[in-house]
Amino acid sequence: MQLKREVLVKAIVTEKLKEELKAQVQNALDELASAQEEIERQYRRLMLELQRTDLNRAMAIRQQMDLERRRQEETRRELEERLKEYDALALESEIGLATYEGIVEIQPGDNFVQKTRQAEIVLRDDIVQEIREP
Repeated sequence: MQLKREVLVKAIVTEKLKEELKAQVQNALDELASAQEEIERQYRRLMLELQRTDLNRAMAIRQQMDLERRRQEETRRELEERLKEYDALALESEIGLATYEGIVEIQPGDNFVQKTRQAEIVLRDDIVQEIREP
């Protein structure tokens, strides 16, 4: 019989991995900044129009915009914190990258708990270094 179990993919921290992780976060920060600029431009145009026609709606949109600014600022802080965490990663340590579902074969006489425990795949610069079975 086959059952599903979790397979954790880990990576050994190398300079290459640190640079890749930091580049991903920096790209996300750049995209966030671009999105913020576009939203601000649209907001200014809309506010100019609404201030002449509908002050109540303008106030409601201003409140929504303030909320969105706070949300984006929090996202920016979280990304900057992640950038610092990646920078501080110790070389040769292991970090979790992802979790997948894997299939395990169960047969009479197998230790169920051992067979269904989480397995691990360890990568170094995207190359499988080790497979850890429970």
